[in-house]
Amino acid sequence: MNLLGLALINLRRRPTRTVLSTIGIGLAVGGAVALLSLGQGIRSGVGDSLNERGADLIVSQRASTDAFGGRLPETLGARLATIPGVAGVDGELIAFATNASGRPILVAGAAPGSAALRQAPIVAGRNLREGDDRQVVLGDVIAESLGLAPGAMIELQDEPFEVVGIARWKSRMNRSVVLMPLTALQALTFRTGQVTGFHIRLAEPRTVAHREEVRAALAAAGPVLVSDAAEVMDTDRNLAVLNAVSLAVSLIALALGGLNVLSSQLMSVQERTREIGIIAAMGWTDGRLLGLILLEGMMLGTMGCVLGTGIGIAFTGLFEAIPAIGRYITFKPTVMGLGVPLAGAMVLCAAGALYPAWRAVRLSPAAALRRG
Repeated sequence: MNLLGLALINLRRRPTRTVLSTIGIGLAVGGAVALLSLGQGIRSGVGDSLNERGADLIVSQRASTDAFGGRLPETLGARLATIPGVAGVDGELIAFATNASGRPILVAGAAPGSAALRQAPIVAGRNLREGDDRQVVLGDVIAESLGLAPGAMIELQDEPFEVVGIARWKSRMNRSVVLMPLTALQALTFRTGQVTGFHIRLAEPRTVAHREEVRAALAAAGPVLVSDAAEVMDTDRNLAVLNAVSLAVSLIALALGGLNVLSSQLMSVQERTREIGIIAAMGWTDGRLLGLILLEGMMLGTMGCVLGTGIGIAFTGLFEAIPAIGRYITFKPTVMGLGVPLAGAMVLCAAGALYPAWRAVRLSPAAALRRG
């Protein structure tokens, strides 16, 4: 019989221990997959939102601690618009405002004629237009959750606004955003003359070389940070902290999975002392015996990883069911989000099986038979 067949027989001989070990590893892998996916979901969600609103590049405050916390003078936009290769500049203010029930709602302030407003896919009512001040457009998800339609009133920061339109964007974050005139949000948040950042639209041709040239010119316009839509969250310190915490918790969980394999295989070796002595007396080399124990540990790890992948995807579904998260983030499994935890789990499972395997090959056949 080959090593694989013998390893399968050994795992089947103790089904309860095998199942519990697999579940333990699966929970560790699943937790790691879900936590790492959380940060990636936030990053991709913001990038998708900005891309859909027509931003080729984003200019934000260099020293800002988070992507939505920057403050730039609105007048900087006129200077940015004069840079060669720039087709349009739209200042936008992002803030959270509470409604009458105290629920935080993401609000975007945009000037009339901005790309964010021009590209808003209105499905009911109308878009914002010149002269609007106390009017807002709701994403369809936030409108549905609040039970609002065109003509209804919504209270934000104790101020009443009329819902004039409903927009059905593609990205989940945009579908939960309230759009209002820039001046109205500036007054509401006491940030008159300020914006969170500028959305830059590039002129043709939009080649890589052209993009980098314009990007360098924008960066020289002042103490600003110029990013692609997908890079906006790279400098967000809050997301960096979240990623660091997620990574730390994931490593602890995976280490516990490795210890699970160590415990299971160590007990297995102790229970099979006589058996190990017999096969060693039959001429099994240390390498072959070592391979058998390691293969059993790797098989446990493989089964745990398969189970953990399903658990991790299910956990991300639970995240989406939490309104404060699911309204803004779509979780999409990525190669990195799945590959890193799975690779880490397999390495730690192999490491967990090493000591029991070493213990097994250290036994001499005679000593093993006497102890058995």
